[in-house]
Amino acid sequence: MNHLLSPLRRHPMMPWLIVLQIAVACAILCNTLFLLAQQATPLLIDDGIARGEVIIVDQLVNRGGNWNAAQARAGADALAGIAGVQRASAVVGAPMRQTLTMVYDIKSANGPTLQVSGYIGERLIDTLGLQLSRGRDFQDDEYSDLQLGDGGGSASVPVVITEALARALFGDANPVGQALTGGDGSGHYVVVGVVAHLMRYQLSELDDGKAEYAMLLPQRAAGLPMLSFLVRSDAAQRDAVLKAVPGVLKHTYGGQIATGFEPLVADYEQLRAEALGSRRAAVWLLLTVNAVIATITLIGIASLSGYWIQQRTRQIGIRRALGATRAQILRHFLAENLLLTISGVVAGLTLAVLINQWLMQHYELPRLPWIYLPVAALLLVLLGQAAVAAPARRAARLPPASATRNV
Repeated sequence: MNHLLSPLRRHPMMPWLIVLQIAVACAILCNTLFLLAQQATPLLIDDGIARGEVIIVDQLVNRGGNWNAAQARAGADALAGIAGVQRASAVVGAPMRQTLTMVYDIKSANGPTLQVSGYIGERLIDTLGLQLSRGRDFQDDEYSDLQLGDGGGSASVPVVITEALARALFGDANPVGQALTGGDGSGHYVVVGVVAHLMRYQLSELDDGKAEYAMLLPQRAAGLPMLSFLVRSDAAQRDAVLKAVPGVLKHTYGGQIATGFEPLVADYEQLRAEALGSRRAAVWLLLTVNAVIATITLIGIASLSGYWIQQRTRQIGIRRALGATRAQILRHFLAENLLLTISGVVAGLTLAVLINQWLMQHYELPRLPWIYLPVAALLLVLLGQAAVAAPARRAARLPPASATRNV
C-alpha cells in the first residue's frame, strides 16, 4: 500500500483533481440515474390494454343534467353495433384521461392505506383486453348503478385488483377472498379477481411503483353530467370504427349532447403517446445528461492520469531497469487509479445523499433509493479503470533506456 500512497503524497494536486472530478460525477449520476428510472418506468411497464384495439370516447356532456343508466346503456349498445366492434362499455375513468376520475383510499387488515384509481363500467376486462391472472370476473347480478358518496355501504362490494396492488396490500399471500376497507373505515370490499396489469389514469401518480394501483368495480356509469365510453374493435377495422363513432353518437343522443363540447374520439395508442410525451422527452434529456457526464468523466480521468503518468516517466524507467515487468507497471497504475476512484466515490455518495435531501426539501422529489448508490459507484469504478487503461499501457510499454532519459 505504501508504494501506492508515496507518489500521491509527493504530488497531491493531480490526485486531488481526479478525486474531485469523480466525486462530482458520482453525486450527479446517482440523482440523474434515479430521475431517469423514475421517468422511464411508466413507459416500460405493461399497461395491460389490448394493443391497437381500444378506442376512447370522452367528454360527452349532457345539456340537460345528468346521464342516467338507460342512456349510458343505449350509447354502449349503439357503439357495439358498429361493424368491427367487439364490445363497448360506458365507463367512469378512461385510461390516459383525467377529465373524470374516481380515487379510493383503501387498506387491507394489516397493510398500509393506498390511493387507488377506480375503473367503473360493465365487462371492462373484456373491453380493455385485460388478462385475468387469478380469481374471476364480476357476475351479472353483482353490477349496480353508480351511487356517489355511499362509501360502498355496509355490504362488501366485489372488486378486481391488479397484481401490483395485490403485492402492495397482501405481499405474497393470495389476494382472492381477502377483505379491504376504505382508508377512513367506511366502504367494504372483497377481492374476487386479479388482473395481470392495468395502469392507473392519474398520470401524476405513476412514480414510486404506484403506476398500477388500480381496481375495477362492478358499477354502471350513471348520475353524472359527463359520459365516457371504451370501445374495443378489431385492429384491422380500427380506423373505420373511429370514423363511424361520431355519427353513431349524434344519431343516438341527438340534441341531448351539449353544444360547444365536442366529444373526444381517439385511439388509445395516440392518447398514451400524447399523455406520456413529457416523460419520454425527460428520458431522452436525462439519457443525454448521463451520457455527457460519463464521457466527460472518462476523458477527464484519462487526460489527468495520462499527464500524471507522463510526469513520472523517469520513475517508470527506473522500476523497469530494476526488473519490473510490463504487467507489474500496468497493475500499479490500475491499482493507484482504483484507490483514487474509490476515494472519489465515497465522497460522491455522501454528496449525492445531501443533494437529494436538498431536492426533497425544495422540489418535493422522493428520497433517493439506496440501490442507486452502488450502481453509480460501480459505474464510476469501471469508468475510472477504463480511462486509465490506455495511459497505463503506454507507460508499461516504455523501454527502460528511453524512459530514463531526461524529459
